This record gives sequence, structure tokens and C-alpha cells, in this order.
Amino acid sequence: MTVKELCSNYDLKFQTVYKKISHHKDNELAGHITKVKGDSLKLDDFAVDFLLPTHVKVMQAIEECEGIARENAELQDKLESAESIVEQTDNQLSKALADNENLLAEIDRLKSSLSEKDKEISELSEQLKAERRISKQAIEERDKHIDELTAENRLLTEKYEAVPKIFRKNQ
Repeated sequence: MTVKELCSNYDLKFQTVYKKISHHKDNELAGHITKVKGDSLKLDDFAVDFLLPTHVKVMQAIEECEGIARENAELQDKLESAESIVEQTDNQLSKALADNENLLAEIDRLKSSLSEKDKEISELSEQLKAERRISKQAIEERDKHIDELTAENRLLTEKYEAVPKIFRKNQ
């Protein structure tokens, strides 16, 4: 920044700035001011800060503090928003955990019920096998009895037909 820019940016008088430069150029400002063509002086950031009057620095500090206060307020809003989101998320997580516990209890209940049903099916299956064996034996016995009766009927029929028709009573 040049001296002219410094004076116009901060509403300073050239005489006051050049007076301060000449008084401190060999000590505090040594190496921070360079001469450019046209007899203009170029100031680095340290020189600009050094040459600014206290009231300008105070105003800059106030503006910086106000900026920090605004940023702090924005951050506070973000923090409150984040805390609200955390609370909502925590509530959702608590509900999900409770739902999960309920579902696990339901799964255990269903497993128990399924185990009971499996046991019942197994018992009924064994009972059905036993009843099939008994039924098969009964069928085999009846078939045997039918075969015996059929054989007896055949034998009686043969005997009946062997008797002459004259001796048959109901003809």
C-alpha cells in the first residue's frame, strides 16, 4: 500500500503520516518502507499498522470484535441446532432400541412357539405312523379273513353244486 492509499483509505493527513515516517524510519520502520518511482513510498503491512493512529486501530479492533461476536452468535445458533438434532437423534435411537428390544422379545416368543409347534408336529407324526401301522395290520387281517371266507365260500359252493338238484330244497 502507498502512503497516498493509506491517507485516502483512513482519512489521514499526508503531513502527519510523513512526519511519523521521518521520525521512525531508521528504527521501527527500517526495512518496512520502500521508495518507488515518482517519489511514492510503498508500505508493508507492519508499516501500515504502525502508522495508523490509535483511534483507527481501536475502530478496527471494535469491528473485528463485532465480527467475532456475529460469528460467535452464528456458531451458537449452529450449536443449538446441532444440540436439537442430537436430542432428536437420541430420541430416535432410544425408540429404535426399544423397538429392537420388543422385536427381540417377539422373536424369542415366536421361536418358543415354533419349537412347541415342531414338538407337537413330531408327536402327531409319530402318532400318525403308529395309527398307519395299526390300520395296515387291521387291513391285512381283514384281507386274510376275506381270503379265508372266499376260500370257504368257494368250497361250500363246490359242495352245493355237487349235491344233485333234486335234493336241493329251495329251488
